[in-house]
Amino acid sequence: MSQEFHPDLHKRHQAGRDPDSPEGCHHPGRLPDDSIAGRLLHSIRMFHKQEWDRHMISGYTPGEVRVLMGLMHFNRLGGPGMKVSEISSMMNVTSPTITQFINGLEGKGLVERVMDENDRRAVRVKLTAEGVQVVQQVYQDVASRFNGLVEYLGEEDSVKLADLLMKVYHYQEQQRSQET
Repeated sequence: MSQEFHPDLHKRHQAGRDPDSPEGCHHPGRLPDDSIAGRLLHSIRMFHKQEWDRHMISGYTPGEVRVLMGLMHFNRLGGPGMKVSEISSMMNVTSPTITQFINGLEGKGLVERVMDENDRRAVRVKLTAEGVQVVQQVYQDVASRFNGLVEYLGEEDSVKLADLLMKVYHYQEQQRSQET
């Protein structure tokens, strides 16, 4: 692999600083870094390391932001709110985990628990006005980031990238369905 493709990768290998590869570029059972599949894997790992979702809004964890966005998306203002089990199902996370998020968000004044009008045993979770403002800020920040990416890549490459990412998504879905 020439250094023009991934100079940082080779510098780490040469310096012996790559935590995923302490012995160099080629390991038995691993993809060679100069293969197309190896380059794809490296690219995806680089995105994972950047943790884009951690930079959406300061003071809130990615999980908290996802809960807030889910509440906004699936329960418009004035609605009855969502049960913890519904949020858990939406996010594909256990109910105790969601309860921890809700406790933290409630402590920050972003959500409130209310009794279900039709079933007094059930509790629903709703966004507060401050919670709505946080979600709106997240939407603005995300839009700004991706508009900046479109400016950086250009419109044509941005469309290509979006199409390719959708292909990757569909491929992964096919693989998952074949595994089950």
